[in-house]
Amino acid sequence: MTERIAIVAFGMEHCKRGVEAHASMLFDKLSLEPNLDVFRIKGSGPRHANHVKLSVLKRDSLVNRFLGKIRGYNIYWEQVFFMVRLGLHLLSKKGRYDAVYTQEYVHLVGMGKLKSWFNLKYRIVYCEGFVISRPTRLKYADSLQEINKKNYAELSEQAANQGKKMKLIPHFYERQAIELNAQEKEVLRSVEEFKADRKVLFFVGSTERPEKNFSYIWEEIKELDSSWALLICGECPAATFRKLEADFPNRVKHLYVPHYLMEEIYTRCDFFLLPALDEPFGISIIEAMYASIPLILHDTAHSRWVSNDQSQCIDMTAKGSLKKHLTHISDVPQYVLEKGKANRAYFDKSYTWEHLRTDYIDIVS
Repeated sequence: MTERIAIVAFGMEHCKRGVEAHASMLFDKLSLEPNLDVFRIKGSGPRHANHVKLSVLKRDSLVNRFLGKIRGYNIYWEQVFFMVRLGLHLLSKKGRYDAVYTQEYVHLVGMGKLKSWFNLKYRIVYCEGFVISRPTRLKYADSLQEINKKNYAELSEQAANQGKKMKLIPHFYERQAIELNAQEKEVLRSVEEFKADRKVLFFVGSTERPEKNFSYIWEEIKELDSSWALLICGECPAATFRKLEADFPNRVKHLYVPHYLMEEIYTRCDFFLLPALDEPFGISIIEAMYASIPLILHDTAHSRWVSNDQSQCIDMTAKGSLKKHLTHISDVPQYVLEKGKANRAYFDKSYTWEHLRTDYIDIVS
């Protein structure tokens, strides 16, 4: 019997977050399975086979930015508006889906309430994207994919007692084969020119979200000499970047590019740097591992679990910790090559679709 699975990723074509990239890859992989009929529900992009487009005001619209100043933030309001469209879609297509997979808490709660109010029969499969122990998600989700080992340890017993399926399933990654256009190739050339003969630290994510701990990098790189440079790939307001440039002239570069182009940028950098204090998983970590470059992560049990290497984790709350670490590894011949090879080897046995395929099929079906 064929299972009908919907994967919700409201940002999809207009948002460059890791969850959208993961949803896209998951849709592509599950669509190849013989007993699954898979749909992608998204907030932008073209309409074609098994793609459901539900357009709403985007997060950078004036309305969402204004509402974000009153409560929450602009992404939250795009999620809320999308939930309205999603709810209407689920009501109008009653019985179309056997299960709906989402990585957004707002949509989990919205679909859970909708299911209760209107006696809808779809199962909700929720992938938790935050480091959080509140049991609310157990109320609404039928099956839970946990990507954080700490979250799983805290809630797995409660899930079992409530008869809810919960599995610890890491994200997976697979490189996209896309022909780059002339403009995208020029971006890569600009990265190579920026690198020159310097060692490049690569930060992926928002510079403004407190949990990403970007301010730590800002303070630490002041202590590095001119042989080091910083490349930022993610949301970085113009005002923030101007201040960075003033502090580190010719040593910092900012890009905000599609995911498939970012895949090429990893290989042009020397170290992947993620100082996040509270990272639920960190898709960018395994992308860097795939690209065979060394990691520099904030030292947590989660970072040690994902990387499988204590030596690539440091305390990024301690002043001078980053400089000390970089000085040490710079003095070790072949460090970059050896750590890069070890990271790729661990990726190959831990984070490929082939390795995780059975678990994903089990959690959605």
